[in-house]
Amino acid sequence: MTRGIKLFTLFNIQIALDYSWFIVFALFGWSLSYGYFPHYAPGFDKTTYLALGFSSAFLIFVCVLIHELSHSLVSNSLGHKVKRITLFIFGGIAEMTREPDTASVELKIAVAGPIASALLAAIFYTLAKLAATPDPSATEALLTYLGLVNTMLCIFNLIPGFPLDGGRILRALWWGYTGNIDSATRAASRIGVGFALILIVLGFMQIFSGNIVGGLWAVLIGFFIQRAAEGGYRQLQYQQALSGVLVRELMSSTVVSIPGELKLERAIEQYFLVHHHVSFPVIVDGKPVGLITLGHIRSLGHGQWSNTTVREAMDPLTSVTVLTPETKVIDAVGMISRGTLGRAVVIKEGRVVGMLSRGDIMRLLELKTVLKE
Repeated sequence: MTRGIKLFTLFNIQIALDYSWFIVFALFGWSLSYGYFPHYAPGFDKTTYLALGFSSAFLIFVCVLIHELSHSLVSNSLGHKVKRITLFIFGGIAEMTREPDTASVELKIAVAGPIASALLAAIFYTLAKLAATPDPSATEALLTYLGLVNTMLCIFNLIPGFPLDGGRILRALWWGYTGNIDSATRAASRIGVGFALILIVLGFMQIFSGNIVGGLWAVLIGFFIQRAAEGGYRQLQYQQALSGVLVRELMSSTVVSIPGELKLERAIEQYFLVHHHVSFPVIVDGKPVGLITLGHIRSLGHGQWSNTTVREAMDPLTSVTVLTPETKVIDAVGMISRGTLGRAVVIKEGRVVGMLSRGDIMRLLELKTVLKE
């Protein structure tokens, strides 16, 4: 799961900010203040350029939010709920409860973003003309730049390489024509990787020719697209491998539980060293109350093992990922990722019936990948 700083909720969608945004925002605001605006809008003082640069960087973020919201609102209207959007300076990641199940749904969701950017470009260009004066105007310069950026975002996102919107449009069309989402995603991902490599090469050429800032941006964006394109196809493979698999088919059903009132010293001797597990469910009065792991024990000094109970050291069940045997493994992946222990307790009718770890899921993925080759 993508992590970040939670900002607010809009249309029942949690909006979050990736930590890298602050670094990129500062770099981008600086490059606009000292590079772009002094060159293309001369005649203003240093303070005005700083205001133009950083206000532009912030408004670009707002435009990106609108772009991503357009995708998400269309997705929600088609029954593919988006719970969270994590934003970067030039894009975002929408966390959908499930991927589009038809090519037509994929197409409708994909085109929504470029349409929003095109409309924003038209609005900003219109406002720039209305704000035009005989003398240079900082407002006109800002609005014109935002019109240009949204035009570039629209065109850039329409490049037919996954995971850009154009790549998703290509995948939807290919999927609709062939009926094969696997080959459609593979083709769109390869185009995305190819475009990313071209962008990286052009970026280095710009750096060597003296355009260091522009070249660095091209290289950074290229690496981001390359990773996302390769990851997009892997994600589809994972989803296909886990499709239809239930927790009860993958979980470890031979579960040993530890009494909550047992001292850690005894727990280590009688459970951890005997069964060689790194975690155990904790039982009090016959009911599961938490999970104790080797990490919990390691976090305490040796001197505390003799006077600390398992219940005092464990994570309570309220902070542990809990699954049922009928939970889909594809859903369990996200639930386990949101936790901190890398594993979940499987409970049925108030009784522990199994354990599922991230390692169990990765072994299944590895097995299916090998057998598919």
